[in-house]
Amino acid sequence: MSQDARHTPGSPPRASGDWPLLGHTVPFLRSPLDALEQWGQAGASVVAVSIAGRPVGLVTDPRVARKVLVDAADDYRKAELVRDRLGTLQGGSLVLLESDAWRERRATVGSVFTGDRVAGVDGVTARYTDAAVDDWPAAGVVDLQSTTRDLALAVLARALFGLDLGGDSPIHAAADDVLTRLRLDSPSTYLPEWVPTPTNRRFQRAVATLHARLDEIVDDRRDTSEATGVDPDTEAGGLLGALAAAGLSTATIRDELIAFLFAGFDSTATALSCTLGSLAANPEVQSSLAAAVDDTVDGALADAPLDECALLDAVVKESLRLYPPQYLLFREPLTDVSLDGFRLPAGQPIVLAPWLYHRDGRFWDDPETFRPRRWLDDSPAENRPDSTYLPYGIGPRRCVGRQMADRLLRTAVAAVCRRRRLTAEDTLTVSAGPTLALDGGLAVRVDSRE
Repeated sequence: MSQDARHTPGSPPRASGDWPLLGHTVPFLRSPLDALEQWGQAGASVVAVSIAGRPVGLVTDPRVARKVLVDAADDYRKAELVRDRLGTLQGGSLVLLESDAWRERRATVGSVFTGDRVAGVDGVTARYTDAAVDDWPAAGVVDLQSTTRDLALAVLARALFGLDLGGDSPIHAAADDVLTRLRLDSPSTYLPEWVPTPTNRRFQRAVATLHARLDEIVDDRRDTSEATGVDPDTEAGGLLGALAAAGLSTATIRDELIAFLFAGFDSTATALSCTLGSLAANPEVQSSLAAAVDDTVDGALADAPLDECALLDAVVKESLRLYPPQYLLFREPLTDVSLDGFRLPAGQPIVLAPWLYHRDGRFWDDPETFRPRRWLDDSPAENRPDSTYLPYGIGPRRCVGRQMADRLLRTAVAAVCRRRRLTAEDTLTVSAGPTLALDGGLAVRVDSRE
């Protein structure tokens, strides 16, 4: 059947590369990022694809994505695909709430990510990053992927909840099994949880482990606070205490902890790996950044005004542009909508693709190249809408922890650059997991700067 014959007037044109009966499932499972780039070249702002038998509207133009995420945000909700994939894991969390329930929880959670509490991540990050670098050889090769995953999980658990997960192997192991099922290139992602695949069985055991361990932590923390009258989470960002003070149940607090740990540590680890890997592959940029950090830091890193280091800010922004951890966002319209002239029915998943928007040659010069100094230009492209750069989303559902994540990244990068010189051993490549992920790790040679 020809492409034109399958195109209903008023609906988005069908993306190329589909298979008989299977639609676009095979190319998407084989290589989600390559498939996205192919579909993004269709010439239409919205294209129709079919994944696992589900019709999906892919928004390829960032200007149209803004209409969904900002201009008409109340007309859309999180897609059923996201609710199904995360419901068992964190069904009572902010990520999955809608309408008034979402606004009320957002206010509670948002109260944690302000002022001194956000700045408090600097000290935790500097301390944990220095400890990680101390464990590296004086001169040798390390795997950035394993290092940054352990570091990000430890920092966020401590900074947000006052938890020391350094030796908590059950949570580490459970996290890996959960993330495996959430990969977009895993067939189990598109099957109900009750289907007894090995991935599903590991996922169910991992969820049970996480729920039991974190329920215990929440109850212990609550008992300690009630017995002493003191919130034991004083050094941390206070999320656990704020949720408890709001009268939320143990199960609801646990769901929020899981949501922040998974949304935070996996994406932050990827962002940190990609930033350090990009510096390792660009020695001139790395040398300039190390000098800029030296000029900014006089004394303890946690007390340094890193916000004033323009090149550090530019390096992190450029890394997030090339490698946005949240490379896809999912919505569905509450009623039938017309999106840039294309008709989309209520309930049909709509995919927004930061991976495409961040590399759109209409808005970015030399978009495939790591060029941090593009962010230092005093005259950025006037025709570049804000939706061409959305590593933390955009609009009312923009990531509530974005400032803390940014500070963590800048402090960790600065801590590494102060002490070590990085040299690329592998080529940085990424694949599509629940978030963007390094493709098989990343070996980097580390040498002392002294």
